Amino acid sequence: VVEVLLFALFCYVTGEVFRCYWDMSQRRPMMEEESQLIKRGPVPWAGHDSLTFIAEQVSHHPPISGFYAEYPSKLISVSGHNWTQSKYFGLSIGVHNVGIIRLNLHEFDEEYTCTLPKAYGRSILTVPWIEIGGKCYMECSKTGYLANIEFHCKPFYGGKKHRVTAEITHQPTGRLVMKIDGEWNGVIFADYPDGNREIFLDTLNLQTVMKKIKKVDAMEKHESRYVWKDLTTALRAEDLERATDAKHAVEEQQRAGVRERNEKGEVFRTRYFDLIGEEWKYKHPLMSRVPGNTNK
Repeated sequence: VVEVLLFALFCYVTGEVFRCYWDMSQRRPMMEEESQLIKRGPVPWAGHDSLTFIAEQVSHHPPISGFYAEYPSKLISVSGHNWTQSKYFGLSIGVHNVGIIRLNLHEFDEEYTCTLPKAYGRSILTVPWIEIGGKCYMECSKTGYLANIEFHCKPFYGGKKHRVTAEITHQPTGRLVMKIDGEWNGVIFADYPDGNREIFLDTLNLQTVMKKIKKVDAMEKHESRYVWKDLTTALRAEDLERATDAKHAVEEQQRAGVRERNEKGEVFRTRYFDLIGEEWKYKHPLMSRVPGNTNK
């Protein structure tokens, strides 16, 4: 189990890409402008009413991933980048996420800036489970709303797993909007200043939509599941020796690429993301493809 978790944490190749989509179809005809938005988007073969996602490993040292998602029919997009600092705690593995997410509601011209909590792999020698812990926030400078969010780790003795709390305020006036309390993978409640309490989100009754991806054999050679297909096969067969050989083969191929670029005096060029200031941005975001949009 330890070896498998370590493989998952430390397997990445500069330039590898992962793409998928979720079909949110409402079974209505596709408009021509919607078709063009999808075809020029991150997952050209997705349906017209789909949530699409793309991620690219844009750097190896440090290991940074750029990612982008969009829902064209709702004019919503999410962009961000992330890299991790991992530590081994004996019976746990901790992952500190360093990065930022920007959620855009284009219909309202609102952008929400979000930070990321930490993640932990617990009980790795017995029955492993995942826990989220730490503080993060979500803020919109246009509206002035701020959500301070805390994911609570389970206490050593007693206590609940997966607890999350939050406080949402309107910064310009200092007004408390609501408080949140519950389990992030269960039921979350909202408490309002007037004393009312209601269910904010019930994840247990949400409809599950499975992501869709191409078959591995139809993927391009730089796509993640194609890059790591031999390693994945070996891990599923619990053959750690063959998995190690497969991992080393991919890493050696990457080293050879670095040597070749150095000899030719070339630099690595990302396919889908550009570094703008200190943030990695998707090259062809949703609003740059909307006909008639002047804010590109």
